[in-house]
Amino acid sequence: MYRFDEICGNARLLDHLQGALRTKRTSHAYLLAGGEGMGKKRIAQTFAMCLECEEGGTEPCGRCSSCRAFLAGSHPDIATVRPTKKTLGVDDIREQILEDVKLKQYHYPYKIYIVEQADTMTVQAQNALLKTLEEPPAYAVFLLLAQRMENFLPTVLSRTVVLKLRPLPERTVAEYLCRKKQVSPEEAGVLAAYAQGSIGRALSLLEEEGFAAMRQDILSKLERLPTAPLSEVLLWAKELEQYKGDPRFLDIMSLWYRDVLAAKRLGDPSFLIQQDKQREIFAAAVESTASLAKKAAAVEQARRALAANGNFRLTMEVMLMQLKEKESND
Repeated sequence: MYRFDEICGNARLLDHLQGALRTKRTSHAYLLAGGEGMGKKRIAQTFAMCLECEEGGTEPCGRCSSCRAFLAGSHPDIATVRPTKKTLGVDDIREQILEDVKLKQYHYPYKIYIVEQADTMTVQAQNALLKTLEEPPAYAVFLLLAQRMENFLPTVLSRTVVLKLRPLPERTVAEYLCRKKQVSPEEAGVLAAYAQGSIGRALSLLEEEGFAAMRQDILSKLERLPTAPLSEVLLWAKELEQYKGDPRFLDIMSLWYRDVLAAKRLGDPSFLIQQDKQREIFAAAVESTASLAKKAAAVEQARRALAANGNFRLTMEVMLMQLKEKESND
């Protein structure tokens, strides 16, 4: 069921939307901005259901003809706009919005357009949409979903109410996984750490077998690193190429060194995020704090190099050599 009271976090944002519903003073255009899996689509869909709901409350009733039509995927006045290619082009905007918005709603109070990946709109597409945003029909509401606000023209931003979603605390994500998915507290804590404040991302990780295999592969390499010959370690650069399109392997490395540093400095396993790797983490915490900090920095340096389109193989070789360096203990 789509309900605001079932959405975790971002209470101020939800209060704003429900306040608009309560006072009947909704805007014609909203931009929901936040990272992948943070709930933008669910919030937009819930808001759209409320706007069309025949009971006119701050939660969709789930019983009226409008709510039933939406839940059945056949609502005539709520449309989802998606790119037909990698970006939302001007043809997408014309065919999915501009030609349709000229026609009045079929039956319900509004015609609502939920625009997914709105930040992929080309400049031409944004300019095509702009005139409608400036002079919208009284019955039209646009809900733009985006990850990167910097991709929008200032004129488009000025015509929308911008609502920013914030990452959730790791504890909130972990509690959700335990409560809704019956995940063990240990596994929930690990998934929440990798999810970076996104319940959607945590759920994807939970269901993705490939991530668990990748994590095991990366952690196995990091555990063997101190005793493996440098010649073998450098060969790992080629093996890591299988993760070239998935930067989460660097997240796994970063979290490893975070936990090893916590074990080194605090000596208390309760401060570890990866509770399933306590023994291995404490075994790795024999190096000096300075050495471990340098290795954590080497991972972040590799991340920046790849983001700047650095050569993957060379970047990995440099990082692995830095991770292999030894220093004396504290």
